[in-house]
Amino acid sequence: CMVYQEQVMQIVRDLAGYSYGRSDLVRRAMAKKKKDVMTKERALFVHGSEKEGIPGAVSRGVPAEVAEQIFDEMSSFASYAFNKPHAACYAVVALRTGYLKCHYPAEFMAALMNSFSGNSGKIAGYIYYCRQKDIPILPPDINRSMGKFTVAQKGKRSGILFGMGSIKNVGEKAIESIVRERERGGPFADIFDFCRRMAGEDVNKRAVESLIKAGCFDHLGAKRVQCMAVFESAMDAQLNQKKQNVSGQVSFFDLGQSGESMRTEETYPPMQEYPLKEKLLQEKEVTGIYCSAHPLDEYTEEMNRLTFNTTALMDILEGPGGGIGEDGKKVVMGGMVVESHAKATKKGAMMGFMTLEDHAGQIECLLFPKVYERFGRQINEDEAVLVSGRLSIREDEDPKLLVDTIEPLKGSASAPDTRTDAQRAKDAREKVFLRMKRSQMGPIQALLADLQGPIPVYINLPEENITLLCPREMWVRSSEEALETLSAFLPEQDMKVVTK
Repeated sequence: CMVYQEQVMQIVRDLAGYSYGRSDLVRRAMAKKKKDVMTKERALFVHGSEKEGIPGAVSRGVPAEVAEQIFDEMSSFASYAFNKPHAACYAVVALRTGYLKCHYPAEFMAALMNSFSGNSGKIAGYIYYCRQKDIPILPPDINRSMGKFTVAQKGKRSGILFGMGSIKNVGEKAIESIVRERERGGPFADIFDFCRRMAGEDVNKRAVESLIKAGCFDHLGAKRVQCMAVFESAMDAQLNQKKQNVSGQVSFFDLGQSGESMRTEETYPPMQEYPLKEKLLQEKEVTGIYCSAHPLDEYTEEMNRLTFNTTALMDILEGPGGGIGEDGKKVVMGGMVVESHAKATKKGAMMGFMTLEDHAGQIECLLFPKVYERFGRQINEDEAVLVSGRLSIREDEDPKLLVDTIEPLKGSASAPDTRTDAQRAKDAREKVFLRMKRSQMGPIQALLADLQGPIPVYINLPEENITLLCPREMWVRSSEEALETLSAFLPEQDMKVVTK
């Protein structure tokens, strides 16, 4: 029973009389699937070669058909086998990491995330895994975070504290200065205290802005929007005071004032906090991931019903043959559109490209011209969508999703559906078709704006010989109401309701 590659080397030596050096060439050829070399070695293994000094298995008493069978077994085994020292090292690493992951999950995941520092896609996947396993992910904290991900307590449980080193515009020297000042003078009381102590100490305004957007000051009693409003003036005041102290430029009237009264007024203006979506986008802007929450959280129930996501994709890619066997597989997945653009094909038609992101990772989506013509207008960045299509998996290429359809993803906050079962069934079958010139599309859109609903609207442009599916904001709640509203604008023969 073959377990290691060295056993292939031993078999060809013992049965066919190979030398040590020649047996290693066979091992390498098998492992790298070199078919031409394998064909030659098969003949040598079975029948030998006097010219090359190889006796062969047949001359040593092994029947030819048995030798052929043994060579086939060696070939299939060698395509996935390791050599013994490699396998032994993997076994030791697997055992140690398995033990650590079981008994020290927070420490293990923090170390894993630090090893992929700078790879926001990987870190996002690990954060999603931690949340699924009930390991708290703590957003960055100016009074506790270090440069890397560290383990911190949240109540009685160990969680992973986000590191400042993963925040854009915050360099290593800035982090060292913040930690050093924190250890010397104690925790920072608020954004004013931070600016007073850190202005000019390797921490510039861009770094402070990124720290605020990442949520580093959220625990100090002020809103992010308030911190953004005051930090620049607070830093300017402190830098000016330092310059005056260095140059000795203190006026006669300053001599009677204490240091406290010389400071600028340290109060926050009354302001409404940023909406949650904007806060999350700011976090993504400066860290590459969502720290405190995820925009898809409200769609969790809907996405849990789906059988495919980027985690399932990674399982496919790590399977036999790198997932090539799953090429063309039909899937449905949900996520956020984080990037999109279009470009013209050689024939002049437009096709679309978009990046779809779920909790664990991203995948690039392609919309060929016919699909882009139907659904292109529904692609809006930072919106949640449900995409169906076919996987495209090629060697030496990132996997892609060839899109067939796109529709909005419904979240738990969606408006309740008050239609009766009969009305819902009727609406599901109805489609409204309108025939017009392209110049009429603007006024039509304005007329339909107050009739939004679940019934699709199609526009036929006879002059261009195309029919377009309108974006969701032009779909209507009632076909009868839509036709009545448009009757003053379009003739009756240019409006039709199709029920299938």
